[in-house]
Amino acid sequence: MVPESRRSPRSSALPSTFCAVVAERRLLSNLAYCLLDSVGAAEVAVQETYTRWYTMPDEEQERIDRPLTWLVGTLVRICVDRRDSSSRHAGGRAVDPAGRPDPAGPTPRRFRAWREVPKL
Repeated sequence: MVPESRRSPRSSALPSTFCAVVAERRLLSNLAYCLLDSVGAAEVAVQETYTRWYTMPDEEQERIDRPLTWLVGTLVRICVDRRDSSSRHAGGRAVDPAGRPDPAGPTPRRFRAWREVPKL
């Protein structure tokens, strides 16, 4: 590793940007995992969130003041929708992605409030 004093000023731009992107993705993955209790389902939700962001027209993206806030809000709605749809498919009982009943039961009330949050 090159000591900090020997690095050129321009070389620090890429690592800091890269670190920010990795930190953003880690935050979204951790949040999705907390909501869905599955690494695979969390990864799918994060991918869907990024797909919605990058397929959004440029004009809409420019109107969003805080992209991370938009990403988190969208991710939470995706996760809540997934939990609700898995509950409906299991006859009212929550299931994990493998189809086994979730011991935690149906979606807690605290997550239902996110459904009423207006889309940004």
